[in-house]
Parts: sequence; C-alpha cells; structure tokens
Amino acid sequence: MKRGLRISFGIILLLLFGVYAYFSITGGPTAATVVPGTSDGGQAPVSVTEAPAPVVTDTAPIAAVETPEPTVEPTLDPNSPAGRAAALGLPTPPDIDVTSWEFTLVNGDHSIGEYAPEQLAYLDQTLTYTDVQTTPSDRIAVDARIADALVAFGLGCKDAGLPVYLSSGYRSYKDQQANFIRVCNNNGVSDGKDSNGHYITMPAGCSEHQLALCCDITDIYRPIKNAEIEKTETFQWLKEHCAAFGFVVRFPSGKEDVTNVMYEPFHFRYVGTEAANYMMQNGLVLEEFLALYGVE
Repeated sequence: MKRGLRISFGIILLLLFGVYAYFSITGGPTAATVVPGTSDGGQAPVSVTEAPAPVVTDTAPIAAVETPEPTVEPTLDPNSPAGRAAALGLPTPPDIDVTSWEFTLVNGDHSIGEYAPEQLAYLDQTLTYTDVQTTPSDRIAVDARIADALVAFGLGCKDAGLPVYLSSGYRSYKDQQANFIRVCNNNGVSDGKDSNGHYITMPAGCSEHQLALCCDITDIYRPIKNAEIEKTETFQWLKEHCAAFGFVVRFPSGKEDVTNVMYEPFHFRYVGTEAANYMMQNGLVLEEFLALYGVE
C-alpha cells in the first residue's frame, strides 16, 4: 500500500517536473494570458488586446483654399466723359482733347462769325487728278488739314468701282450769305428752315462749309441734293467706310431734332478716326458726342 502511494507520488512529481521543465524552455505562458494557479492568486484569465497600428498614407495635407478678395469697381465720376457715357448705356469714349480744331462745333446755336481757315487746299472734284494744290484755283477747296484724308476717302470709293464727285467744300462767310438767300427764296422761306423747323440752309457763320472741315460728296454732279442720294451705291459705300478715314455722316436720318438740320446723305464731316469710329458705332452725332465731354 505504501509502496503504491510512493509510486503515485513519484509519478506526480515527474509530471510536475516535466511541466516545469517545458515552461522553463519555452519562456513560460504568453503575456496575453495569466495561467491559473500562478502568483496572481488564482484569478480568472485576463485577455490583453493590443492597439491597432496607425494607418500611414502618402496623401499630402490639403492646403487651405483662400477666398479671393472681391474686386471693387472704381466709382465713375458722373461728370466725366466715361460717367456721362455710362449713364446713357454707352461704352467709354476715347481720350481726346475736344478743344482741338477737328472738334469745332458750328450749328444754329454755335456761330463762328466771319471765321476763315488759315490754309486751304484745292482738289479735283472727280479725283481724276489726286494732287493737292495750295494755290487758289477752280477746284473745290477744303481746310488743308483734311485734304489728304478726303482724297484717300474718295479714292477708296473709286477703287471699289464707284464714281465720286466732290460737290461742295469751303464757302466763305460772304458766299454762305448768298447761298442762304438763294435757298430761302427757292423754298419760299425766310429763316432757312422747313415746315418741321429743321434747317435746309444755314445762316452765314453757322455753316460747316464755312469751317471747311466738311465736304458734300455725291456720285455725279447733281444740281439738287436731297434724301434720294441715300439710294446710290456711292453713298452706301461712303457711309460704311467713312469712319476709317476720319469722317462721319454729319446730318443722319433720325437725328434732325438733335442737329436741327434736315437729313443730308451727302454731307461728310472730318473729326478724326477715333471720334469717327465711336460716333458711327454708337449712332451719335457731333452734338451728342461733344456733350459726353461737357460741351453744350
């Protein structure tokens, strides 16, 4: 009996020794598990969960989007050319000096008295000869400062295959007096106006012909010039291309109440290319154009 107990006890010791030897070799139980019966006083096993490793990406940090500052439009001076134009829904007018000679305003309300140009130039009326003469002759006369532009204008029309006739240019104060009386007598009026109150001829001192910065241009010689001239191919070409040479249709249809002059589809006035392009593109006459600059 005693012998059997000794044998059983020996077997248990051997088993315990084997377990001890095993854990000695393997390093013992893992850190994640506490074996019952060890120094923790026999408490229940506690599972320890490791925290997940942070995820690393290659994405660069998103830069902050800057909100652009609102653009502050400059306030237009209502009394400036740009301000006056904007009030009428027009684009900014060209930066010009309206006191320059080509912008001289002459009409029924703006007389130039007995003004005479300093230098006249004389041109062939059909532009068969294109030379510009400076000594008086039977040719048509204009202010010498517009002579080259007028020749180029007329030749452009001729190059398009259309006839050109420079009908009427400069008239002196005395000549305009005589012209005014003649036209009034022919039309049974005394003030130079038609039944609508529009001038059909200007008093001396109030005509652009006396200024010499204009020219009546037709296709052929016409003893009477009227609205029918608008039907000619020559006028259609001149109207379409006049601004490129610095000229405008001075008394267009629909503007009679502004100019106080009847429709004249033959009267072309020189104002320079900048002003001419602006006026023709925006349908302005000289009075309206100069008003943008404060000229009344």
